[in-house]
Amino acid sequence: MPEFVYTENKKSQIFLNDFGIEIPIIGLPGFGWGTPELTAAVSNAGGLGVLNVGFMNEDEIEKSVAAVRKLTDRPFAAMLFPPKKTLLDSRKLKLLNMALSPLREDLGLETSAETLQLPDFDRQFKKIIDLRVPAVGLRLGGLREPYMEELERCCMPVFGLASNLRDAKVLVSSGVKAVVAVSWAEGGLLSYEEVPAYGAEVDSLALWPECARALKVPVIAAGSVMTEAHAEAAKLFGCAGLMLTDALLCADESPLPEAWRTKLRYTTDASTEMSSVYLGRPSRFLANGLSRTIQENELPVLDFPFQYFALRDIFDSALKQNRIDLAYLEIGQNAFRVQSLPVQSIVEAFTDYWTR
Repeated sequence: MPEFVYTENKKSQIFLNDFGIEIPIIGLPGFGWGTPELTAAVSNAGGLGVLNVGFMNEDEIEKSVAAVRKLTDRPFAAMLFPPKKTLLDSRKLKLLNMALSPLREDLGLETSAETLQLPDFDRQFKKIIDLRVPAVGLRLGGLREPYMEELERCCMPVFGLASNLRDAKVLVSSGVKAVVAVSWAEGGLLSYEEVPAYGAEVDSLALWPECARALKVPVIAAGSVMTEAHAEAAKLFGCAGLMLTDALLCADESPLPEAWRTKLRYTTDASTEMSSVYLGRPSRFLANGLSRTIQENELPVLDFPFQYFALRDIFDSALKQNRIDLAYLEIGQNAFRVQSLPVQSIVEAFTDYWTR
């Protein structure tokens, strides 16, 4: 067992004990810039690094988990999307592909497929079990009892993300060990299932204290946490720890090109948007030319997660070709405060904020 840091918050200690980590910090890189290197670096710094596997097939999961394990022997988590009933609208996909075909040609890409193959959740879950990943994270709701019972049997603790109190309570009833209270300012997907989307547009000042008051499990504060003041507010509201996303954006271990890092330093609190155009349900990301093109031309938007897979080749090519104007880059409203430092230094700074 690691030597845990001292904390006066009993729920912080519970969180540390349940997940076998040293400091009450979760590191969750966003889609578009998350890598095994970032995940491992957070874990090596004493926190809980998280690997986004929700869009991966079994082979991709196995390779990514192996890459993390080559870089760390400390606990980390795999983030899953619980299964959803969703249908592909072939007509919309065809119209979207037709509209974006000149863009794909400009990028040197082949015409997008007329059908989309999604990862199978049961196969993803089985792979996570077979690999004995140390911990599991859930975004977009909880898991049914058979899944949770299997994770408990395998001694794999689970945390869940929630963007409102009702969803947080449902996660607790499902058996999660901790809830990450994800406010409106956070990058990436809003995590709601029990309320409509507008019911999840909750500010940190409302979400954090309510979750900390009402939930029996540790509550981890998330919402583009970037400063000492954010950490102090989370502690004041009774939270048990922090989740870092934007703080890792320009870390030395991040895959972002230098040109993107320079641009991000000149963004503002108004540089992001919350929209469904990239994933098929509300998510916060860096506003850019592609998102505006989809909106202004009223291009079709497929249901989650088909929209992401319909655009994935463009997103991947944007990173390779240094085209930030075409990227899906999950960032929150405070990302303009980003600094270029090693992950170790970033996590140490927030550890210092938390333990003062």
